Amino acid sequence: MENLQSLELLDFRAKWRAIAVSSIIVLFTVFICRKRRIQTKINNIPGPRSKTWAGNYPLLHDTQKGWEFLEHLRVNYGSICRITTPIGCNDMLYVTDPLALYHVVRKDEHLFDDPREIHIMLQMVLGNKGLGATHGAKHLHQRKLLNPIFSSSSLKHTPPIFYNVTNKFIHSIRTLCLTGPTEVIDMSHWGTRVSLELVGQGAVGHSFDSLEIDSVPNLYGEDMKQGFVALSSSSTRLAMKYLLPKIASTKTPALNRALLNLVPSATVGIVKNFIRELEQTSQELFAAKKKELLQGNGYGNDLMTRISASISLTLLFAATDTSSSAILRILFLLAEHPDIQTHVRQEIFEAKSQSGVNNNIPYEKLLSLPWLDAVYRETLRLHPPASYVDRVALEDTVLPLAFPFMGYDGKKINEVNIAKGTALTVSIVGVNRSTAVWGPDALEWKPERWFGELPASVKDFKMPGIYSHMLTFMDGKRHCLGYRYVQMELKILISELLCNFQFSPASTHSKISWPMGLTHSPFIDGKMSMPLIVAPISLPST
Repeated sequence: MENLQSLELLDFRAKWRAIAVSSIIVLFTVFICRKRRIQTKINNIPGPRSKTWAGNYPLLHDTQKGWEFLEHLRVNYGSICRITTPIGCNDMLYVTDPLALYHVVRKDEHLFDDPREIHIMLQMVLGNKGLGATHGAKHLHQRKLLNPIFSSSSLKHTPPIFYNVTNKFIHSIRTLCLTGPTEVIDMSHWGTRVSLELVGQGAVGHSFDSLEIDSVPNLYGEDMKQGFVALSSSSTRLAMKYLLPKIASTKTPALNRALLNLVPSATVGIVKNFIRELEQTSQELFAAKKKELLQGNGYGNDLMTRISASISLTLLFAATDTSSSAILRILFLLAEHPDIQTHVRQEIFEAKSQSGVNNNIPYEKLLSLPWLDAVYRETLRLHPPASYVDRVALEDTVLPLAFPFMGYDGKKINEVNIAKGTALTVSIVGVNRSTAVWGPDALEWKPERWFGELPASVKDFKMPGIYSHMLTFMDGKRHCLGYRYVQMELKILISELLCNFQFSPASTHSKISWPMGLTHSPFIDGKMSMPLIVAPISLPST
């Protein structure tokens, strides 16, 4: 009897082992088939070969080789090319074709979403309620809260705030010019500070920095810069894309951060400091605004009267570094092109002479100044603060092409079949600089291109973009809500700077590089720096 029971027990265990093994085999087979289905759909699309286990994906984010790699893709491959990824992972697509991108970011945007690792990373940094960390109905609800604040009618009340911050900034720069040991000023340091203060006061009604020479810069601004640099490294991006979704399957930001604390890495340490400073800033900001509102002293139009600290912090996170990057790039280019700098300055002087007692150019007039507008548009076209964004296909779909190309099989590819789960890199810089769209001089900085008619191809190819036929501020339901805000902020700052200073290249100008990253900042010998010769000037007498 005992032997019979033992045999039955052994038989029972054997059956469960067989079921378990069979289940694992089935799941593994489904996993492999799914991966193979995605891979098979794009196998015929040409792309650069890789000799490393990590594939070519890290080169997209390589701070030193990234720009060279993008140029290699532009010259040698079609409007869509295949990027190899780590062994065992599906390859992805790098997309510069304007018609394909029109479908991804506008017409069929419901078929594409941010990759899971992006949601996880933003949740770790901003929490579950951050605008960038949400999607679906919650994301749309948050955008509806913000829409009225970034409308044209609402923004008309913001210029006095920007002028006030800008005047403090100019006073400090002028003092440095007159009392400092040298005429050379590192504008990258000051660009970060003024960007944070402009966004802080203009968007959330909070001052982060007095902008005085001897004052200590806000820690959030400093940690934010270091955090963006750390998150931009190819090793961090590789781990974030392929490891983070695996270890963060709980969808709990607190646990995700706890897991992050276990990783012994200098880069992770910088990111942790960044997150810690973000949280502290969020709590201090929200507490201060709550106190003001209870006392009846809060700003009626600022964001904190309408939204949570998490959403407000998202704006600081997204807007400060991108606006800083754009400001510094414009100053860098104007220093290299003194003739264009003179054109813009003369235009601003004339507008100021017609602007009344305080010489502040009215909102509508400022936005319409031809040279200032051309410099702004051309800089954001050629040098968008972010080079690309990632998307993943939610369903099987087909992407039509404006520019067909030859597949590995020697046949012309007029459209690309996309399987559910396929990862795509939407190349903002690629389509913004396309010579097929913008003409043979697309890689040159030429503000005057905006004075006449743009090439017919810009309209013929349905160039996507919420702003001026470029993808800098994206398009569709996930476009940058603050694109009008950024335009006003930068135009006020640049116009006032040019009225007060002449900018010229310093002796170290040729050493300045703009490494690949989440956003682009100027560096010299591995350190964030952009020295310029700054010479004070005065408004001409009227």
